[in-house]
Order: sequence, then structure tokens, then C-alpha cells
Amino acid sequence: MQNWTPISMVLAGLALVSCLTVTALRSADAAQSGKKRVLVVTTTTGFRHGSIGVARETIKALGEKNGWDTDYADIEPDEYNKPDTRDKIQKVLAEKMSAAALKTYDAIIFANTTGVLPLPDPQAFLDYVKSGKGFVAMHSGSDTFHEWTGGTEQKGSSPVSEYIKMLGGEFQTHHAQCAVDGIILNGKHPATSHLVRAAKTTPAETAAAVDLKKNTVATGNTWKAFDEIYILKNVQRADLNVLVYMDAHPKDGSKEAGTPGEHLLSWCRQYGKGRVFYTALGHRDEIWRDSLYQEHIIGGIKFAMGTAKGSTKPNPLTAQ
Repeated sequence: MQNWTPISMVLAGLALVSCLTVTALRSADAAQSGKKRVLVVTTTTGFRHGSIGVARETIKALGEKNGWDTDYADIEPDEYNKPDTRDKIQKVLAEKMSAAALKTYDAIIFANTTGVLPLPDPQAFLDYVKSGKGFVAMHSGSDTFHEWTGGTEQKGSSPVSEYIKMLGGEFQTHHAQCAVDGIILNGKHPATSHLVRAAKTTPAETAAAVDLKKNTVATGNTWKAFDEIYILKNVQRADLNVLVYMDAHPKDGSKEAGTPGEHLLSWCRQYGKGRVFYTALGHRDEIWRDSLYQEHIIGGIKFAMGTAKGSTKPNPLTAQ
């Protein structure tokens, strides 16, 4: 048990006042500027993607062009794999994702996070989204919080974390990177409407000549891309408005390649009063630099912030 001296109590009090003052100033600055504010979380306790640096730069640049302010929650790359790494992650998340700090943001973005992140108040994070705020996750955002500090409930024989239920699906595995034809199921959403417009001006022969390892392309009702494609589990399909999906297992070198079935690439959903957007694409640097992908996440972020409208009504395939 810690023995509190008068000096330590004063210092603790000053630290609390300082934290509350910073939070209040952030709220005042955001209100005065009129800009929306997002927090980009790129901390990892599992695999760390090499594209995280590009992801951070991209979201910041897109914010500057589209009118939102960007804040970050992470430690320096060279601080990973050190004995005190988790302590440093815990410290930055305690500052950026406390219940008070969350109130200063319009949306939280998990850009290629992995593992169980040491949030200061897990329930406050879920309540934040549920209250009417936004949540966005790219790629390995679904490879995050397979376990949840707040408890889980059983679905069949496997526990599904509260985070996964909020997000709508969970990473299970992946195989070799490959080309995919993503079918645009909802082309009216702000995260996909640009794909429909681009497809109308892209002839099939032009699309066929695109090097998908460098750029994605939209043609017909498909979005063609090359990336590490996730196989998902615990998909809350009945609660999702699917934006882009594949009608067969990706041709990723696995024995299941080409097997018919619905495999999701992007969706949105409502969580309480909040708005959730997820895209499974985002492993490779080239994807983050691709203009169609950037428009995809711009639309998703605006939807999550509430500045662009998009339906969250579940849209199961008619064959289901």
C-alpha cells in the first residue's frame, strides 16, 4: 500500500489538475475552430505493420484537405520491443483515451492496431462510441482486442469480445497477398460512391491494364485491388451494411481459394447511437497511397464523424 505524504498528495493533485486543464483546453480549441477532431491510434501489442507510418501521414494529409484536425496515440517506433514498451503504451493511452479525453474527439480511428491495448477505461471507450460518436478501423483493426478487459459472452463455443461485437467482425487468418474483385454492394455510401463514379469513366480494357500492385481500379460494379486479404470470423452479418464484398474466397494460394461464399471487405454499422466503419484493406504502403483507397477512408471517416450521411441498414444478399 502506498504511503501518501503531503508533498506526494500535492504533486498528484497538480498532475490531475494539469490533465483536466489540457482536456478542457482541447475541447475549447475544437469548439472555437469549428473543426471536427479525430484521434488516430496506431499502438500495437501484436504484429506491427510496416505501413503504419504511411497510414499516419495519409490520414493527417487527408484531414488537412478535408477539414478535420488529427491527433495521435502511439509511442515512437524505436521504443517498441523494449522492456518498458507496454508501460509507455499504457501511459499514452491513459492520456489520449481517458473518459475525459475521449470527449474532445468526434471519432476514434484504429489504423492497423493489433493485440489487446491497455486502455485506461475500456467501458468508457465503448460508451463513447455508443453515445453517438464515430469509430473507424482499417485492416488489422479487426486483429485487435480478441479478448476484452470488460468481459465476454459466449457465441457457440467461442467467446466474442465486446470490441469485436462493436466492430462487427474479427480477423481469423490470411494467406498470400493477392488480387481481388470487390463487389460494390452499397454504392451510395460516402465510402463507396466515388468508386461508382470512377467505374463509369474507366473502360474495361483500361482497368485490365492497371498494375494492381501499384494502384486499385474501379470498373463495372467491382473494385479491383491487390492486398493482404483477411479471412474473418464472428461476423455480425445481420447488423451490418456491407459496402464491398467478394463472392468467393480470395485466390490467395490456400486450398479454399475460389470457393463460393460471401467474404466481406468493408462495411458500416450503427452501435447504439454511434457510427462504425471498417475496411479490411490497408496492409500495403501502396494501398494507403492509392487515390481510390484514400477516398474510401475519407468517406468512412466523414460518415463516422457525422458530416456525411450513409445508411447503416443491414443489407444481406437476397440469396441468404
